[in-house]
Amino acid sequence: MLDASETSRIKIEELLNDIHVASLDIYSFDNGEDAFEFICDEGANIVFSSLELLDMDGVSFTDILLHKFPKMVSKLFITSSSHQSKYFREFKEVGAKRFINKPINEEYFKHFIIPEVNKILLNEAKNLSNPI
Repeated sequence: MLDASETSRIKIEELLNDIHVASLDIYSFDNGEDAFEFICDEGANIVFSSLELLDMDGVSFTDILLHKFPKMVSKLFITSSSHQSKYFREFKEVGAKRFINKPINEEYFKHFIIPEVNKILLNEAKNLSNPI
C-alpha cells in the first residue's frame, strides 16, 4: 500500500487484518519509487495507492505501474479523500478503475476487498495443489 499518511496506511492495514490478511503479507510505502521497485521485484496481489505520495503523485505512480503491468488494473485501488475527487478524472485517464474514498468506510472496504482476497487465496491453494 502506498500513502504519504502513516495514519492512512495503518487504517488500511487494520482493515486488512480484520479480514484475516496477515501483517507479514502487507507491505507499506510512503513513496512510489520504492513501491514500484518492490512490485517489479516481488509482485503484488493487491495495490492500494493514494494521490499523496512523497516523491511522485499517485496519478504518476498509477500511470507508470499500469504501463509496465497492464493486468494490475483489476488489482489497483485508489484511495482518495472527497476533496481530491477532481483527480479521479486524471486517475481514470491513466487507466485506474477502482476507487475507495477516505475516510474509508469499513463495510464498503470489506464489500470490495474480501472477494479479491478470496480470489488470491483460491489461486494460492490451486498453485499448492498443482506444483510445477
